[in-house]
Parts: sequence; structure tokens; C-alpha cells
Amino acid sequence: MPSEDAPAPALRIWTPDGAKAGPDGRAGSDADRLAAGVEALLFSSGVPVSLQRLAAALEVEPAGIRQAIRRLEQRRGRDASGLRLARIAGGFQLTTAPAFRGAIERLLSPKGDRRLSEAALEALSVIAYRQPITVPELNALRGVRSQGVVATLLQRRLIRIRGRKRVVGRPLLYGTTPAFLDRFGLSALDDLPELSEVEGPDAAAQVIPGLEASAAGGTERDAAPQPGEDA
Repeated sequence: MPSEDAPAPALRIWTPDGAKAGPDGRAGSDADRLAAGVEALLFSSGVPVSLQRLAAALEVEPAGIRQAIRRLEQRRGRDASGLRLARIAGGFQLTTAPAFRGAIERLLSPKGDRRLSEAALEALSVIAYRQPITVPELNALRGVRSQGVVATLLQRRLIRIRGRKRVVGRPLLYGTTPAFLDRFGLSALDDLPELSEVEGPDAAAQVIPGLEASAAGGTERDAAPQPGEDA
């Protein structure tokens, strides 16, 4: 039998590719290294990444990723930072702090590229709550023609075609996309406010403009509406 004084076998420690360990065989604490690995993957991805994909890429158990995520959240909450760790579309993503959204848009957006119009935001609200929905149904709920705003939302990839409704004419059905969740910082559609929390008969149409205004300080018109239709 081995002596009780014999040293315990060394544990396999997760280390980033190419990292140099110190004299004790470590390159910083295990928790710090794993959190740094998660941060590097999220920074590189640019889109939400699931816990399972993070675990597979770093070759660790999902429990370790959960601990690393909590560590990053604590760090972001404690330190002044232009980045935040967001839970979006069932995954995790490094996003910029809402306070800097205007400056970022001025830096990156081409001249003349403006935010969604109030009409587009209103239509997006109705689609988010009533999806899948057809354009005629959207027209009836809003009281105006909506083809223009639907085209804008499709171009921005905030909505997508979900199929056709089984009625005469088989009109197209529309629903929101992961890009919609990403834009408004939602993890899932369940994170949308309950309509009972919003006052007024057109409650659904109020929600997304409110989220947009709170994140960016208001909206601007995209373009002048055509006669009988809003942009």
C-alpha cells in the first residue's frame, strides 16, 4: 500500500492553449483562467453562444462554465465597463453598455442610416405579441397599411417569414427572429412585458417603442410615409 505521507497525484488543470504555467504548474487561478476563456470566446463570436457550445470549445463540464459566467457577471457588475454580459436568445453574449449606443451608431452607421421609425417599432410590437401574423391581420390591428414597415423589418432581419396561413389566398405569416431578441436585449420572447402591465387598448403596439426609447433615448423617422401607408 502507498505510504500515507506520499503526495497526492496532481490534478489535471484546464489551461488555455499555449499558456505558460508558473512554478506551481498554474497560470493564474483555475476560475480566473476559465472565466478568461469564456470571455475570449464570447468576444470572438459576436453572436449569442450556448452554455453547451462554450463547454465543448473549452473542453470542460457545463458546471464549470456556469461558475465562469457568474464570475464574469460579478466582475462586470463591480467594475465600470463599456461591455456587459447579456443572456440573449438562450445563450450568452458580450454586448456594449446601452449608455454608449448613440456614440457607437454615430461611429459605425453610414451617413443617413437611421433608427427604426415609430411606425416600424409599433408594427414590430404587434408582430412580437401576435405572431405568427399576416399583413392583412397587421393592417386590421394597426388601422393602416403595413407593407412598407414589414419590408423594412424584413430587411433589418428583425422578422422572418414563418410560412403561409391556411385560408383563401394563403397569405404569408411573419414572426420575430433571434436578431429581434438581440436588438432589445431579450433572452426569450417570454421576457417581453405582460400586456396586462401596459395600459391602453393598443397595449401591444406600445411595448417595443418603449424598449427602444429606454435603450437609445428615442427614435427617428426612417423616411416619409407614402400616401395611405406608413414607413
